[in-house]
Amino acid sequence: MKKDLMFVLIIIIIATGIILLQNSLKNDLKGAEVFVNGEELFKITKPGTYAIYGQDNDYKLSVVFNGEKVRVIDADCPLKTCEYTGWVDNSAQEIICLPNKVVVKPIGKEKDIGVDIISW
Repeated sequence: MKKDLMFVLIIIIIATGIILLQNSLKNDLKGAEVFVNGEELFKITKPGTYAIYGQDNDYKLSVVFNGEKVRVIDADCPLKTCEYTGWVDNSAQEIICLPNKVVVKPIGKEKDIGVDIISW
């Protein structure tokens, strides 16, 4: 009985530590910069959904900024890898759509996550 209680207590302490660690790493993004063909198209600073168009006024993708995170929700590229990147809340991570030559770079304080490369 004491061992079971001790085990549950240890699990609760570990879970609390993980939650506190995640909250301390929380990053407040200020928005995102959108680049098309290597040139900055515009900056996203307010929450909302933004459509990205190329130089020929052709639709490329849509970006959502909710005030804390940014993501691509719709793209016209074949593999849609940029959509599968999901929510990004660290300015060290970028969302890149190679076929459309679009880069979405979050703006904010870069947090050290201890990982050199992230792949999905």
